Amino acid sequence: MHYTEIDNLVPVILAAQDGDDEAMSKLLDMFSHDFDCEAAFGKSYVDPDLRQELQIKFVFSVPQFDVAKHLAQPSARSKS
Repeated sequence: MHYTEIDNLVPVILAAQDGDDEAMSKLLDMFSHDFDCEAAFGKSYVDPDLRQELQIKFVFSVPQFDVAKHLAQPSARSKS
């Protein structure tokens, strides 16, 4: 499943921030395609070391993500 396939990532992010390992695994799975794209940027293959570095940074970034601040911003989709 990709993150664009669900309506709201907030409950999954909040669960991961509360220490739910399953929620963090779900987020990693959802963003797997993005890790691969970034780890292959400019190359014809996915660099496994770079992919792992991206995943590590992601795991450390999730607890720092301010959900309330994000929700306070207007959605790009709501603009006409």
